[in-house]
Amino acid sequence: MIFKAWDRIGIDFVGLGEQEFIFGVPLIGNMTKKSQIHLVCANVKDIHRISPYLVPYLRLSKGMKQVLITAVIDPQVLKSTDEKITFTDPVTALKRIQETINHDLFIVICHADAAKAEKWLTQVSGIDLVILGHQPGVSEKKVEIKGVIVAFNNDRGQFVSYADLVPKDGRYAVSGPHNIRLQAKIAEDRSVVRLIEEYETWSRKYYYAKSKKQHLAKAPPDIENIYVGKERCKECHEETVVSWAKTAHARALDSLLRKGKEYDPQCLPCHVTGMNDKSHGGGFISLNLTPHMVNVQCEQCHGPGGLHAQDPENVSARLSGEQTCLNCHTRDTDPGFSYKKKQKTGIH
Repeated sequence: MIFKAWDRIGIDFVGLGEQEFIFGVPLIGNMTKKSQIHLVCANVKDIHRISPYLVPYLRLSKGMKQVLITAVIDPQVLKSTDEKITFTDPVTALKRIQETINHDLFIVICHADAAKAEKWLTQVSGIDLVILGHQPGVSEKKVEIKGVIVAFNNDRGQFVSYADLVPKDGRYAVSGPHNIRLQAKIAEDRSVVRLIEEYETWSRKYYYAKSKKQHLAKAPPDIENIYVGKERCKECHEETVVSWAKTAHARALDSLLRKGKEYDPQCLPCHVTGMNDKSHGGGFISLNLTPHMVNVQCEQCHGPGGLHAQDPENVSARLSGEQTCLNCHTRDTDPGFSYKKKQKTGIH
């Protein structure tokens, strides 16, 4: 879906980062074969041997000018890949391309943090624009390293950034970057909306079929503290459970049902209780196997209650604090969330 969207937008070039390498070079290389997109990384050793669909650089003709674009990656940011990939020195790779490929403008994507990119740039000359692919946030103010304009725009897709090329001394200088905040008043592109809808339909069917194949796993014998569910909590904490039933947490799964995402493993953990908790047993597995663990119940915030239920006088439930809430109410999932405001209104 992403490759199809890039093609419709008209993207020429994607600098490879750790997320792409995690998918494995064969997969992303095959995607490129069917697309107009160029996937680029200059400091992968023997890049053509690894995949004929990856390239070390791209040279575009824009008007009467030749724009040379390349990308380098800091191997330290890679967490895991499907195969062993050897990386060469990024500085050596940049120098070789800059010196051997004719160009009027040289743009480099550095998939590294600002400090590492600055270290590289102090050793390479002739670069006109650097884009940081691993630096969080947005470069709202002008940033320069050795006179080179540095731009970065990694703020959860809220901005589109651009730079102007200004004639100067017989060549072009970079002016910017300029950032445009994406707002609701910008009309949706219906072709991309349809693409997303097709993906969502496929995704729901895929995860539904996968959930049907899941089996109820027994907790290992060394696990004592398990999830027991709200009904067990209610035996001693009836007033609290009744109060909880009036909160949005008690209906957390409804929002996924409305969107057709009730089988989506990316969304489910924050709308059910105890999912993916490998250190304790009894948590949510699927709607088919563990329907009694849906919604955000007591134990999602206070921890598994098995030991507490067995010996409430000596084993206390976990206290819930701000960080507990922030595990799910993140900047991406709930941008306007305020712990203090929610705390004042009373959670249950």
